[in-house]
Amino acid sequence: MGEDRKELLLKTLKALANPTRLKIVASLAEEPKHAYALSKELGLSYPLTHLHLKGLRKMGLVVEVKEEKRAEGLPTVKIYAPAKFELVLTPEHIREIYQNGGTD
Repeated sequence: MGEDRKELLLKTLKALANPTRLKIVASLAEEPKHAYALSKELGLSYPLTHLHLKGLRKMGLVVEVKEEKRAEGLPTVKIYAPAKFELVLTPEHIREIYQNGGTD
Protein backbone atom coordinates (compact mmCIF):
# COMPACT_ATOMS: atom_id res chain seq x y z
CA MET A 1 0.00 0.00 0.00
CA GLY A 2 2.84 2.40 0.84
CA GLU A 3 4.41 2.14 -2.63
CA ASP A 4 1.02 2.82 -4.25
CA ARG A 5 0.55 5.95 -2.15
CA LYS A 6 4.07 7.16 -2.99
CA GLU A 7 3.49 6.60 -6.69
CA LEU A 8 0.14 8.42 -6.57
CA LEU A 9 1.66 11.35 -4.69
CA LEU A 10 4.55 11.66 -7.14
CA LYS A 11 2.29 11.39 -10.21
CA THR A 12 -0.18 13.94 -8.86
CA LEU A 13 2.53 16.42 -7.95
CA LYS A 14 4.16 15.94 -11.35
CA ALA A 15 0.84 16.51 -13.12
CA LEU A 16 0.18 19.70 -11.19
CA ALA A 17 3.77 20.99 -11.38
CA ASN A 18 3.26 21.98 -15.00
CA PRO A 19 2.05 25.61 -15.30
CA THR A 20 0.07 24.81 -18.45
CA ARG A 21 -1.85 22.05 -16.68
CA LEU A 22 -2.60 24.42 -13.80
CA LYS A 23 -3.92 26.98 -16.30
CA ILE A 24 -6.13 24.29 -17.85
CA VAL A 25 -7.59 23.32 -14.48
CA ALA A 26 -8.12 27.00 -13.62
CA SER A 27 -9.87 27.67 -16.92
CA LEU A 28 -12.11 24.62 -16.56
CA ALA A 29 -12.98 25.73 -13.01
CA GLU A 30 -14.60 28.82 -14.58
CA GLU A 31 -16.71 26.70 -16.92
CA PRO A 32 -16.46 23.35 -18.72
CA LYS A 33 -14.87 23.60 -22.18
CA HIS A 34 -13.74 21.50 -25.09
CA ALA A 35 -10.07 21.12 -26.01
CA TYR A 36 -10.26 23.50 -28.98
CA ALA A 37 -11.71 26.30 -26.84
CA LEU A 38 -8.98 25.73 -24.26
CA SER A 39 -6.26 25.79 -26.90
CA LYS A 40 -7.52 29.12 -28.28
CA GLU A 41 -7.92 30.64 -24.82
CA LEU A 42 -4.47 29.59 -23.63
CA GLY A 43 -2.66 30.16 -26.92
CA LEU A 44 -1.63 26.51 -27.26
CA SER A 45 -1.75 24.13 -30.18
CA TYR A 46 -4.69 21.74 -30.17
CA PRO A 47 -2.43 18.63 -30.00
CA LEU A 48 -0.55 20.02 -26.98
CA THR A 49 -3.82 20.92 -25.23
CA HIS A 50 -5.20 17.47 -25.93
CA LEU A 51 -2.00 15.88 -24.56
CA HIS A 52 -2.27 17.86 -21.31
CA LEU A 53 -5.96 16.99 -20.97
CA LYS A 54 -5.14 13.32 -21.45
CA GLY A 55 -2.57 13.47 -18.65
CA LEU A 56 -4.94 15.30 -16.32
CA ARG A 57 -7.72 12.82 -17.08
CA LYS A 58 -5.39 9.88 -16.43
CA MET A 59 -4.63 11.30 -12.99
CA GLY A 60 -8.33 11.86 -12.27
CA LEU A 61 -7.94 15.64 -12.07
CA VAL A 62 -10.12 16.39 -15.12
CA VAL A 63 -13.24 14.56 -16.28
CA GLU A 64 -15.26 14.43 -19.46
CA VAL A 65 -18.69 15.79 -18.58
CA LYS A 66 -20.49 15.45 -21.90
CA GLU A 67 -20.20 15.12 -25.65
CA GLU A 68 -21.71 17.62 -28.06
CA LYS A 69 -22.87 16.50 -31.47
CA ARG A 70 -21.59 18.55 -34.37
CA ALA A 71 -22.66 18.82 -37.97
CA GLU A 72 -23.13 15.62 -39.96
CA GLY A 73 -19.82 13.99 -40.75
CA LEU A 74 -17.86 15.82 -38.06
CA PRO A 75 -16.72 14.09 -34.86
CA THR A 76 -18.40 14.83 -31.56
CA VAL A 77 -16.76 17.32 -29.22
CA LYS A 78 -15.90 16.26 -25.66
CA ILE A 79 -16.47 18.81 -22.91
CA TYR A 80 -14.14 18.72 -19.90
CA ALA A 81 -14.38 19.98 -16.33
CA PRO A 82 -12.12 19.66 -13.31
CA ALA A 83 -12.80 16.66 -11.09
CA LYS A 84 -13.65 17.37 -7.49
CA PHE A 85 -10.37 17.09 -5.63
CA GLU A 86 -8.58 18.67 -2.75
CA LEU A 87 -4.86 18.39 -2.23
CA VAL A 88 -3.62 18.84 1.32
CA LEU A 89 0.04 18.15 1.74
CA THR A 90 1.94 18.56 4.96
CA PRO A 91 5.31 17.27 6.09
CA GLU A 92 3.41 14.80 8.26
CA HIS A 93 1.54 13.44 5.21
CA ILE A 94 4.79 12.97 3.34
CA ARG A 95 6.39 11.25 6.36
CA GLU A 96 3.39 8.92 6.70
CA ILE A 97 3.59 7.96 3.03
CA TYR A 98 7.36 7.43 3.08
CA GLN A 99 7.93 5.94 6.54
CA ASN A 100 7.62 2.34 5.35
CA GLY A 101 9.58 2.27 2.16
CA GLY A 102 12.59 4.51 1.84
CA THR A 103 13.04 7.64 -0.22
CA ASP A 104 13.37 6.43 -3.82
